[in-house]
Amino acid sequence: MLMQILSRTPPWVWALAATLLALGVWQRRTRRVAAGALLGLPLGMLALGLWTLAPSFVHLPATAVLWLLALGGGLVLGRRLPLPRGVAWDPAARRLHLPGSWLPLLLIAAIFSLRYAAAVTLALNPALRLSLACQGPLALLLGLLGGLFLGRALGLLSLTRAAQPTIQRHAVAPAL
Repeated sequence: MLMQILSRTPPWVWALAATLLALGVWQRRTRRVAAGALLGLPLGMLALGLWTLAPSFVHLPATAVLWLLALGGGLVLGRRLPLPRGVAWDPAARRLHLPGSWLPLLLIAAIFSLRYAAAVTLALNPALRLSLACQGPLALLLGLLGGLFLGRALGLLSLTRAAQPTIQRHAVAPAL
């Protein structure tokens, strides 16, 4: 059955998986990132989770509430994650120096895997779309993971706002 599921998965799903995993692996590298670029991947993964859950929001409004609560909790937890050692804001270049991290790859893999498992499960048993017992935990997990990812990015962005411009003092030669 597993081979049948995998072989019937549309090619675009595998392309998306490869792209997301490549982006996750890229996050392992130390890099310099513009502040605005920090939000792109977390917002994209949040959208992927919403795409999964949107049909259940219509039929089971409680899933939207669960997702929002988990998203809020994930945002708080993500903001409280300790900043990676070596992260620094360069105000002159307007870039954030980020050391590599496995966390984005883990979050990407978890969100994509949940999305894939949910799609396969609903394809095999469409009645589960109307089951709060199935959709509720999915909403909680996708909300929490999306919130963690976004909260981490917002925590990193806080460095850009907290950075005080440095005043460079030049030695003044005495007047002759």
